[in-house]
Amino acid sequence: MMKTFTPQEVANYYDQTEVHYRRFWKFEEALGLHYGIWSEGIKNLKEAVLNTNKLLAELGEIKSTDVVLDAGCGVGGSAIYLAKKIGCKVTGITLSEKQAATATAFAEKHGVNQLVTFKAMNYILTTFEDNTFDVVWAIESMQTAINKSDFLKEAKRVLKPGGKILIADCFKSYDYPFDKNKLMRLMFNGWAVTDVLSCKEFEQKANKENFSVRINQDVTKEVAVSVRKFFIAALFGMGGTFLYNVFIKKASYFSRNHYKTGLAQFFAYHKKLWTYNLLVVICEK
Repeated sequence: MMKTFTPQEVANYYDQTEVHYRRFWKFEEALGLHYGIWSEGIKNLKEAVLNTNKLLAELGEIKSTDVVLDAGCGVGGSAIYLAKKIGCKVTGITLSEKQAATATAFAEKHGVNQLVTFKAMNYILTTFEDNTFDVVWAIESMQTAINKSDFLKEAKRVLKPGGKILIADCFKSYDYPFDKNKLMRLMFNGWAVTDVLSCKEFEQKANKENFSVRINQDVTKEVAVSVRKFFIAALFGMGGTFLYNVFIKKASYFSRNHYKTGLAQFFAYHKKLWTYNLLVVICEK
């Protein structure tokens, strides 16, 4: 049976696992929770995480005059990067009140609070006016929506005509039943993700909402180092998780199972069950 996650459960995931990302992903340095892309010359995880922002921004040709919605902004790293490097205005939204507060503090620390704002809001049900944004930015957040068409519909509503969605995310490598694959369920359910599309399935849904996938860049090989680092972090986390579960009887689902995600993503990667892609998706309304 497919496990589904409510918006509150997704927020709980990020709140309950923040300590893991602080310890093993050093998010206070790179301000990101996502896979880093290890292009030639990248020397460490911080550079790789920032490189994901750089590559997606370049692929999407973001300009200083653009108004950007970071849909699923995490702790604000992408928004801060875009404001500092490009000078555009960014609104970041997340389901977690805690993340929104953390992101706001980071923006003030980096001196870009005049360009970026953060709010706790569901990206499939926002309060923004129609035709507000030039860009909807989504790094490892789109797949969190139970129904990806809901994400696309709301993006279409808030985007200006000709606007674009920029996506960096994991996709099924081919069209197979996600709910029948134990490794993929372990990987993504541990991140509070209900279901994952292939690129082909996503493009079909996008076309139905008057979007066109203009660029699809496969960078699966370039995330291999991040996959390995997450696996190693999971191995270290296994022992601590065991003790935590023994002594804290009310340990949360995500605290109990997060390390399994790190193991599963490694084995699923090497079985070629998922890819990592950068997409530029144009709104043709």
